[in-house]
Amino acid sequence: MFTSSLSPSVSVVEAVKILAHRDQYDTCHITIPGEPDRLPAVGLNGQFYSFFRSSGDLTTTLKLVMKLTQRGDAVVLTQTKIGHVIWLIEPEAQLSAPRPGKAARNVTPSFGPADCWILSDSQKGYQPCTLKVPDLPETVPGLAMGQKLFSLYRRDRDGLNALKLAGRLTQRGDEVVILLTQEAYVLCVRELTATLAA
Repeated sequence: MFTSSLSPSVSVVEAVKILAHRDQYDTCHITIPGEPDRLPAVGLNGQFYSFFRSSGDLTTTLKLVMKLTQRGDAVVLTQTKIGHVIWLIEPEAQLSAPRPGKAARNVTPSFGPADCWILSDSQKGYQPCTLKVPDLPETVPGLAMGQKLFSLYRRDRDGLNALKLAGRLTQRGDEVVILLTQEAYVLCVRELTATLAA
């Protein structure tokens, strides 16, 4: 635990964009240099993300997302009727031309939700702390990631509930951390005006 300063050496983990509803994004096909085939993709914030993997098991999905974000990949996570789909950013992608006989397709510009970080309690990248939040009378438990402070929002044993709640929070503009522990999924929300408690 620390009280006065944040470690500048905290490792950087890429954020995830959680798209909980189908109307939050458009699907399309893209081409990337060196790849002869068109790839299925989603467009978000002026970038394209290619299909990486789908999974019906949430634990497997979240572990894979953590591995990808730790190595620096920007990830979009979408929900389907049978599970979740992981999409990876393709910085050099171009919208694919339509196949012969098909109408050209426009991708409506869509702007994603706030960032979400998915971390394990055993990985580096955050520090537990105690926060003073101006609109709360008592100090609250939280965590620090770099210079960002997050207060404990909720613990949930159900991962799907935690992910849905994180999706709602990020959709309304709150940055969120989901911390995976042995006991629960811990959701923390960024506190812009918080300070470290002495």
